[in-house]
Amino acid sequence: MQFHIQDMTCGSCVRHVNEAIAKVDPAATIAADTASRRITVTTTASQQQIEKALRDDGYPATLI
Repeated sequence: MQFHIQDMTCGSCVRHVNEAIAKVDPAATIAADTASRRITVTTTASQQQIEKALRDDGYPATLI
């Protein structure tokens, strides 16, 4: 899954995003690009679970 996260602008943001996703799926693989504000997530969790975790942590995401 690929998401756009408008508010992900720095390394600290990436750390928070990774931590939020890890709460849902500790085995998830996450690749983040702050320049494009996109993440690619390989996970067994559903899109809704990932979106909720990110939203709850203050990083609302849009599936792209």
